[in-house]
Amino acid sequence: MTGKTIAILGGGFGGLAAAHALRSRLPVEHRVVLIERKRAFSMGLSNLWVMAGQRAHPKDGERTFAKLAGKGIEIVHESIREIDAARMTVRTDTQTMAADYLVIALGAELAPSAIPGFPEAAYNLYDSEGALALQGALRTFTGGKIVILMSRTPFKCPAAPYEAAFLIDASLRERAARERTQLSIYTIEPQPMPVAGPHIGEALRAMLTQRNIAYFPDHAALKIDTTRKRILFEIDEADFDLLIGVPPHVAPSVVRDAGLVDSTGWIPVDASTLKTRHPRVYAIGDIAAVKLKNGMFLPKAGIFAESEGRVVAENIAAEILGHTSAARFDGRGGCYLEVGNGKAAYGEGDFYALPSPRVTLEEPTGARMREKEQFEQSRLDAWL
Repeated sequence: MTGKTIAILGGGFGGLAAAHALRSRLPVEHRVVLIERKRAFSMGLSNLWVMAGQRAHPKDGERTFAKLAGKGIEIVHESIREIDAARMTVRTDTQTMAADYLVIALGAELAPSAIPGFPEAAYNLYDSEGALALQGALRTFTGGKIVILMSRTPFKCPAAPYEAAFLIDASLRERAARERTQLSIYTIEPQPMPVAGPHIGEALRAMLTQRNIAYFPDHAALKIDTTRKRILFEIDEADFDLLIGVPPHVAPSVVRDAGLVDSTGWIPVDASTLKTRHPRVYAIGDIAAVKLKNGMFLPKAGIFAESEGRVVAENIAAEILGHTSAARFDGRGGCYLEVGNGKAAYGEGDFYALPSPRVTLEEPTGARMREKEQFEQSRLDAWL
């Protein structure tokens, strides 16, 4: 059998899951190549722990990709300059690689400059250095107005901004600074985590109210006045002393330039197989637009990217080996919601359910918090 080359573009949740699943299913004559410009991997959830001072530095949660070669996975640490899905080629800094299969797992890029004033005024919660800077700012904060801003949708890890609010609330109470602080969330969303349904939204709003965290939905930020420390929305304004922002997310320019995105700004895929319109080209994780039955889109979350990567790997391996595969992504997944004081809730459900997703949210417990910590460790140990 002539060996095939599977090029996986991006070494996040989906890319790593796909690479390992392919390597475990295919004989050694088939190449599994992971192209990732970064030298180390870390999970986004670690930004929350850095922000809260529970982890001193972002590097404390990183692992390098160095061990992948010993597991039979080729790693190319270069930036991707061009993707030609029709010709099945990928151009990097130093080479053009031809592949028999492409798995695009490049995630979402942060675009803080899309909101005038955001880069200068806001601590970027989704950037590791921003989380580290925020750690210092919160440590010395003694009172005033803290605003958490979700500027655009979609954004990855939809629970993270709410977790940030809960962790900040708990920290301020511990330091006896909460009574001197107004803590608010302003979001473009109509409710917390809208794709999960009204029941989950109501539960989260109740948790915010219980902690005296003000919540302002349907607020689209136009710009941030850095001089007056004021956010200008379509309908009103809000002042802040400390601003924590979730910046707009966009598909990487190399994906847009390749003509792979549709009107949503993301790569459209088959909801079950993650196939794109190009034969033998798949898109998984945050870069993919998976439309649900109610017209909304699957949330951009690592747990979905991981499951999608495994499904794609199983189907590619079966095709190469001449086997039949029934692997289908079923839209099921869950995530932890950290609430402070060593506790986390857990939400899970079927996002492909009809007529809309069916999601449940458990009460926060210490056991769930320990599970969240173990979740990070288990993936790092398995992949790297």
